[in-house]
Amino acid sequence: MATVMKTSRDVRGVGFSMPRADAPDKVVGKTMYVDDLNPPGLLQARLLRSPHAHARIKKLDVSKARALKGVRAVLTASDIPTLHHGAKTRGHALMAIDRVVFFGQPVAAIAADELSIADEALDLIEVEYEVLPVSIDPIKAMAWDAPRVADEGTEADTSEALAHTGIAATASETAPAAPNVTQTAKLERGDLAAAFAQSDLILEKTYHVPSVHQGYIETHGAMAHVDQTGQITVWASTQGSFNTRAEIADVLEISESLIKVIPMECGGGFGAKIRALTEPITVLLSKATGRPVKYMMTRREELEAGMPAPSVTIKLKTGVKKDGTPLALEAETVIEAGAYSGAMLTMSGVFLASVYQWPNFHVTAYEVLTHKPSIAAYRAPMAPQTAFVIDSHMDHIARQLGLDVAEYKLAFLQKGGDLMAHGRPWAINGAKECLAALMEHPLWKNRKEWQASGGKNGAPLRGTGVAVGGWVPGAQPSTATMRLDTNGTLTVLTGSVDIAGTNQGLAMMAATEFGVDISKVKIVTGDTDSSPWTGLSAGSKTTYSVGTAVIAAAKDARQKTLNLAAGELEASVEDLDIVDDSVVVQGVPGKSMTLSAIAKKSTAIGSALAPIIGLGAAGVDVQAPAFAAQLARIEVDPDTGLITLLDFVVAQDVGKLINPLGAVGQIQGGAVQSLGFALTEGLMYAEDGRLMNPSLLDYRKLTAADVPNIETIIIEVPAPQGPMGARGVGEPPIIPAPAAIANAVEDATGIRLTVLPLTPERVALAIEAHASSNGHA
Repeated sequence: MATVMKTSRDVRGVGFSMPRADAPDKVVGKTMYVDDLNPPGLLQARLLRSPHAHARIKKLDVSKARALKGVRAVLTASDIPTLHHGAKTRGHALMAIDRVVFFGQPVAAIAADELSIADEALDLIEVEYEVLPVSIDPIKAMAWDAPRVADEGTEADTSEALAHTGIAATASETAPAAPNVTQTAKLERGDLAAAFAQSDLILEKTYHVPSVHQGYIETHGAMAHVDQTGQITVWASTQGSFNTRAEIADVLEISESLIKVIPMECGGGFGAKIRALTEPITVLLSKATGRPVKYMMTRREELEAGMPAPSVTIKLKTGVKKDGTPLALEAETVIEAGAYSGAMLTMSGVFLASVYQWPNFHVTAYEVLTHKPSIAAYRAPMAPQTAFVIDSHMDHIARQLGLDVAEYKLAFLQKGGDLMAHGRPWAINGAKECLAALMEHPLWKNRKEWQASGGKNGAPLRGTGVAVGGWVPGAQPSTATMRLDTNGTLTVLTGSVDIAGTNQGLAMMAATEFGVDISKVKIVTGDTDSSPWTGLSAGSKTTYSVGTAVIAAAKDARQKTLNLAAGELEASVEDLDIVDDSVVVQGVPGKSMTLSAIAKKSTAIGSALAPIIGLGAAGVDVQAPAFAAQLARIEVDPDTGLITLLDFVVAQDVGKLINPLGAVGQIQGGAVQSLGFALTEGLMYAEDGRLMNPSLLDYRKLTAADVPNIETIIIEVPAPQGPMGARGVGEPPIIPAPAAIANAVEDATGIRLTVLPLTPERVALAIEAHASSNGHA
């Protein structure tokens, strides 16, 4: 079925499907990424990484590597005075000092004339390790006698949480915790014991989602040059140039004023390119050599030592009445953070108890360290895992009670004004509208006929599932400027990194507010020396936050343009409007002044008129939750357990549709990633901490051949303080699919699976066990 989207144009510049302006250059290979940079004198970097998940470094000899022709620098921890024991973030642990804490942790860095020389030098470094016991299983790592991961006295890190979501972290518990339990958070309300005592159905299950990799096409990479004056320039694949500058300064203990970050085209990030993983080491190598240094991680390095999404285990117990009315929810969440703290505890707890309204609840969340790479965000961090749990559970409750699963969810799904678990009310959102739209879809209407046709005459089992998931974006102050140029066009300058086509949407909003066609607007992303301050491109807040600043800049530029034209045309500002490329006096044909003429007038030598520069600054603190509902129609082979996805539908609330083409692209891309969570993805570790699937041959990402056409239904419930009512689009579509697929599997087979991914082996074994328990051969 064709994508359903708005096509009418109710305001100038917004509402039409506009291809990304940068698309042609990307298609023909003209777009410049970090790895395309090749300045004179460039050196290539490589890192020597630990072959053990936990070991003491007894000897480290780099003399042979330093002596190799073409090697310009070899750095170890002893060469970096800003390294300290007790580093609380991965960024502050550039190199292992005397102990490695995850497989792939850097122990030395090399800068050489060529990559082949750097690789040869790696083989010449002599390291003697004393292998130590490991904590790999997060549940076992919670024991008091488990092998310790962090140095004693290391503080937990919660700095990144608000970069993604508006749900702030709760205060950590002060009670003593085991060494590897770095954060504990609790949310509770009501009398849980009494509520369970009143319940007619008590359901308890444990769910698990493994760690998954974000799968961006471009790996982490950066190039740095430290000149003779000490000024540092960094070219980075980053989601926020100002954030990267601040982190480099913090890690290297230098002033931000010494650093200029130039954001390059980012070949995907999904939250993992917020932390400065490669930038500080390139700065140090450049400082040591006096030459530009580039470091690009290999794909194997990315999978073995990148920053994946966490593995999550949630034990959930609920109590409901006979009619399904929720009474009590008790949950324990264990989030595996890897070797360094950084999990978003409160986010999971709030969504467990708040997406569907539970009057009595007690949710405890633990961040647990293990000897694995530290985690990072992955598009709506913690939301896909949490939605898999709570939506699967709600679906199973309805089936246990013989209720219509969609009607049941709709009845208790949150709406604007309902209280969230951390005490704040839900802002207006379209969650119910999204689910209601799918309930009217033909695939849902005829689901019973589809299910009944399965298993007959050799046909596979058939089922349909539906699920809901949402996100509460963060908000961050932003600034932007708009300049009227002498050719009558407008240039908008921001520091916002365009990782998802956001520049196209910003241009459309700027055109609408100023009153010109989109073709007259150009968006420019500046570096940290030239652009106005802008926050991170993360958490579905770019359009929401930066868009507000861009609209303010366009409004200011428009007003200044009209004010100047009023004097030249001897007319009142109130009588003026901008039509096409001119300011016109309404009701007076022929009396007008082109935008080009206005710009030239205001920039002429000796002119008493000021150039037209619009300034926009926005501080946004009102949240705009964004929700999506997804429907999956599947077939299940009862012998092999293979799930075949035949149809997939997404209904999503975008607030106000700015660019239909861009929105649908974001929604469909996120849906495919969500299906990866559900069906194929999971990082698998051996007992010694080694990654067992460190290539894309073994780590299975979905491709276009694996998914059907994704039908998209756009819902518009305007966000009260969003730019033109817009909400963030990027996060919600990655959330519901795991639950939707699991719900469809139960619809088809009668089996509730609680561990992802839903691989053929896992499904087949569950079907076999179910048949055995029911007395079938």
